[in-house]
Amino acid sequence: MKYLTPLSLLAFVLVLTSCSQDTTYTCDIAGETTTTTCEGCSGDDLEAFEAACIASDAIAQLAGGSCSID
Repeated sequence: MKYLTPLSLLAFVLVLTSCSQDTTYTCDIAGETTTTTCEGCSGDDLEAFEAACIASDAIAQLAGGSCSID
């Protein structure tokens, strides 16, 4: 019984992290703002989307802009 609570908490966290979600990132470069949405992303798709945002932010900073995950 003493392991029931930690195991149920772990199961709850795993369920939440495996859920798909809509994620957006916004880039602002030279006063122009663009928003990109990954609808229903989860797992590897979400990781790839976030990696693309980080790469876009690095490029945008060279041009005096920025990108952020909303």
